[in-house]
Amino acid sequence: MEVTKKKKGLPIPLILTAILVFVFAFPRILISVLGPGDPWTSYLYQYGLGSIVFLVGIILIRRTGACVLDRGSDKFWFNWLVAGFFFFAILHAVWILLAVYLPVKGGI
Repeated sequence: MEVTKKKKGLPIPLILTAILVFVFAFPRILISVLGPGDPWTSYLYQYGLGSIVFLVGIILIRRTGACVLDRGSDKFWFNWLVAGFFFFAILHAVWILLAVYLPVKGGI
């Protein structure tokens, strides 16, 4: 009989607990530091948690073999996926900066 070696790593309950603690604490820390009315609070919340979810998804598709970067089309779409995430994060930040610092005249 063959004896298979177990991979050493963090146990899943510990990882899930750490994720739940982070998801619980992260927005509370943002609100206590920046305040609920600051436009950067929602931005950092959205892209802070979103980047973690995005990174976990990237790790999963790489480890399962769903995306092999040696294949031309996989590398192309992988690059588009990563570039698109950063493009929308930067575009959103620019919109916030324009909304905060660019004066707008109302009325007709």
